[in-house]
Amino acid sequence: MSQPAEPTSVLSPEEVLRKAGVPFTVLDHVPIVGQEDAETKLGLTTEQLLKTMVFRTADGGFVLAALPVTGRVNYGRLARAAGVSRAKLRQAEPGELSLLGMEPGGASPVCDLPDVVTVFDTAVTRMGTVYCGSGRADRTVRIEAAHLIELVGPKIEELSQ
Repeated sequence: MSQPAEPTSVLSPEEVLRKAGVPFTVLDHVPIVGQEDAETKLGLTTEQLLKTMVFRTADGGFVLAALPVTGRVNYGRLARAAGVSRAKLRQAEPGELSLLGMEPGGASPVCDLPDVVTVFDTAVTRMGTVYCGSGRADRTVRIEAAHLIELVGPKIEELSQ
């Protein structure tokens, strides 16, 4: 099975936000990975943390799932929302994130590539100001969830178990 060619001009999530004129701020910090790092190293509250999980489909496509950091993705619900069978959906390998202009610890629901399917948990619509990945593990985006939803145009489904 061949690997897809790496895009040459994929924009980072921050570049996409700037280009779209969406208001956001960036926190520079030590590299973090996960909820515990965000809470202990950055002092952010769990209620405002939005995590993005990156998945691959059997045909090489990407699916981004954004949900509150305490939520757990129900793979069957995500697969249905993304229009693929559960058997054809797997979590992306850390090295594959570079194809999206991202790195481990910096996964973002904002992506420049047109064929990426993005699904937000319904809880995101009620979150207000959120902190999410910027594409880099050492930068975090602070943004209104409503602005994020408007820009990304995700499918909105009940993803959490």
